[in-house]
Amino acid sequence: MTNRFGIIFLGVTLAAGGAFAAPEAGKGRGRDGRHLEWLAESLGLTDAQQAEWKALHEQHRTEMEPFWNEGRELHQKLRAAVEAENPDPQVVGAATLALEQHRKAVQTAQQAFRERLNGLLTPEQKTKLEALKAKRGDRRGPGGFGRRGGPGRKPAPEAEPPAGAKS
Repeated sequence: MTNRFGIIFLGVTLAAGGAFAAPEAGKGRGRDGRHLEWLAESLGLTDAQQAEWKALHEQHRTEMEPFWNEGRELHQKLRAAVEAENPDPQVVGAATLALEQHRKAVQTAQQAFRERLNGLLTPEQKTKLEALKAKRGDRRGPGGFGRRGGPGRKPAPEAEPPAGAKS
């Protein structure tokens, strides 16, 4: 029985993630444009590098569209399996594993994209980029997966040993 609840809890957690939702065209904060401007200034990108960077981003967006659609479908299947009147642990488990496999495929595609972007940079620009990444640190923050730390967000308190426990 405990195993069943564990699988259902994992399924609900993943279903609520929304990690693969596609951005809607024309919506958002224009992050890609601002990000490129910031990087161009920070790294000293040439006009040619900026044009190639933009072209790679457009190509990547086109390549990722099927992943976004598949991710949305997998999330819907998992949600339906979890929210069924009597959830079948095998169905929930299979949907969870399919979603995990999809997540790994997305990570592989993202890594390949980052490598193509890095290929546009000079050795000096790569050094600057690594310094920026090191300064940025772990963007996930103290909240763990999918949560960002930041101003006003406090890390979870360290667990205190029970009274009378030996340390």
